Amino acid sequence: MKRILSILTFLLLLSWNSIYAQKGLNIEPVFSGEYNDKEQAVVIYLKGKKLKPYHLDIFYSVSIQDSQDDVLKFEKAVLADGRNASNSEIIKSGNKTLACYYQLPPDKKDGPNRFILFRKKGSASATLIYMEGNTELDSLINIFINKKKQ
Repeated sequence: MKRILSILTFLLLLSWNSIYAQKGLNIEPVFSGEYNDKEQAVVIYLKGKKLKPYHLDIFYSVSIQDSQDDVLKFEKAVLADGRNASNSEIIKSGNKTLACYYQLPPDKKDGPNRFILFRKKGSASATLIYMEGNTELDSLINIFINKKKQ
């Protein structure tokens, strides 16, 4: 019984921490758990030692396939949050946004930087990533985007 309570407490703290991380951002609803059980979604949440080499504290992503409505929801939230970015890179083809990479200021004094990476793979598939850490946007783009192209 103690073990079950410990596990439930851990899961509650983990979910609270992940929800708190995006607090006040337009992308917050995407990371609320809504996509955890959707068959066409892949949700990844990482925290801890695996992220230290990248100078990150939190990595949270939601990838969606076969859902144009969700892709539009992601994109609308990302573009709204991007207005407050201190550093950004946007990739477009004509009027269509293909990818957005934003560095947001910390949500509290001396807090970690916050990052939003968004990439569309057509009109019905996309990946939205939220990260926090003591790094810069250019470093993350080199790690997560440019390395994949090599």
